[in-house]
Amino acid sequence: MKVSRAKEKDIKTIAKIASENFSGLKEIKKAQKWVRCNFLAFPRTQYFIAIDKNKASGYILWIEKGGFRKESVFELEQIAVSSDSQGKGVGTQLIEKSLLELKKYLQKRGAVLKAIEVTTGTENRAQNLYKKTLSAKAECVVKNLFRGDEVIMIARFK
Repeated sequence: MKVSRAKEKDIKTIAKIASENFSGLKEIKKAQKWVRCNFLAFPRTQYFIAIDKNKASGYILWIEKGGFRKESVFELEQIAVSSDSQGKGVGTQLIEKSLLELKKYLQKRGAVLKAIEVTTGTENRAQNLYKKTLSAKAECVVKNLFRGDEVIMIARFK
């Protein structure tokens, strides 16, 4: 599996995967508009796409928070895996491989990664993925934020 920085030609593919995974992006036109808006905000937002056997299997969206600082904080804004690729380690590879690229980007800029923020539903099994791949820890629960209660997880780096 190859994980690489998404290109403009990947927007429709990312939107399709997003519409499969997120209730707020079910309408494909809205999903495409959302993905395009985020894509155009590079380098503040950075998409990566996973390709396996010449087919897109997932994507991840990182957003830099609080300005271009020397000690950078990124949010793992979205991660999604196509329905036929779920349970095959795609999410883990997306996080691990894209994180390496983010760190290279920061190094070129003279910065380091201080922390990663992840917000997800309190009932979302993805919390286990964030704990395993990022060593993220739950910091707090925000009541009734999106579709319900959301946990904010933070991974801290030295």
